Amino acid sequence: MEESTKYLLVGGGVASVWAAQNIRERDAEGTIMLVGREHHPPYDKPPLSKQYLLKDEYVDDDAYSKYDDFYPKNQVRLRTGHAVAKIDRSNHAVTLENGDTVRYEKLLLATGATPRTLDIPGADLGGIYYLRTLEDANAIRTAMQHSKRCAIVGAGYIGLETASAAIARGLEVTVVEIATQPWPRLASPALGGFLRSYFESKGVKFLFNDEASGFSGSGTVSSLTTKSGATVAADFVVAGAGVTLNSQLAKDAGLEMGSAGEVKVNEFLQTSDPSIYAAGDIALFHDLVLDQEWHAEHHLNAKYQGRAVGAIMAGENKPYDQVPYFYSDFLDLHMILRGDSRPRQNTTILGDLNGAEFVELYADDSGALRCGIAISHEESKTDAISDKLEELVRGKAAVNSIIAESLGI
Repeated sequence: MEESTKYLLVGGGVASVWAAQNIRERDAEGTIMLVGREHHPPYDKPPLSKQYLLKDEYVDDDAYSKYDDFYPKNQVRLRTGHAVAKIDRSNHAVTLENGDTVRYEKLLLATGATPRTLDIPGADLGGIYYLRTLEDANAIRTAMQHSKRCAIVGAGYIGLETASAAIARGLEVTVVEIATQPWPRLASPALGGFLRSYFESKGVKFLFNDEASGFSGSGTVSSLTTKSGATVAADFVVAGAGVTLNSQLAKDAGLEMGSAGEVKVNEFLQTSDPSIYAAGDIALFHDLVLDQEWHAEHHLNAKYQGRAVGAIMAGENKPYDQVPYFYSDFLDLHMILRGDSRPRQNTTILGDLNGAEFVELYADDSGALRCGIAISHEESKTDAISDKLEELVRGKAAVNSIIAESLGI
């Protein structure tokens, strides 16, 4: 079967659905098709490691990015359970895995990422999970409901949020991390030390400077062993060992790529092919606010880039210039991060670190603010601080001029 559409959105996640909305707000007539590999309509990923694991009454629909009537009301052709196998740039067409062909005028690639799996003995046992989909979240929640203890591989976002849910359900939790602290990809030693102490105070056990070397069990995992020789008894395991970008489709199409497999885009999120755009995890973009080239693997990055690229595809001539925004919820705390998420040495803490009501400011070598991280028991407080940090990062404020009162702490 052959079809055609003005706007073809490849990838069934948040970037595509927000692109669809912003296209329709500017182009009432242009046909839109959204193609996704999963059998669900687009849904938000953050609830999977938060509300879904914590609340037995949370169902799939609760995570959906839009109500079901969004698609017919906005004349968005939704094709779930389909993946694109090939892009034919010369003919402005894609071939789906089932052999169907779809011709396009403008194409968005928002194919996201896939969790890295562990390649160690016993990794094929039952009871070892990776968290990326609604089905993954459901399986992990079911395991939590019927278990007493779990092991978590990796102390990043997924690892700590999963540990939070497991502790809240009364499980014994052990986290194995190859680095020396939690959140090794973004936290300073001070923030990492705070996270370790806070989680340990709630009952989480950490094994740092260590890594999983194998799993044991009869059909289903019963223990994890580490390179240091430790054995961790576990009724199930959740691994958060990073992701692999789903960018092979773009590479096979001959688009310009980054060194880590990202798809290179300009300030309008346009690839080396002017009729093809990229957004979300796979997009290697020049950040106009931070003046750096990078890609960001986070829900809000995908949402914001989806909104921007939808408007651009529909004719808006405005470059993407959002101040990066990351967030997490864990235990009884809320965190927001605005700016460059990479850890830096020049940090200043304002507020009460021990009381978990503080902001950490990251400066560049000139002393200008590059990033601010706020942690609080009150979500409304972090929301307000976020707005102020956005203003300060955009204005390259001097860190030594920022006082706690100006941030509301």
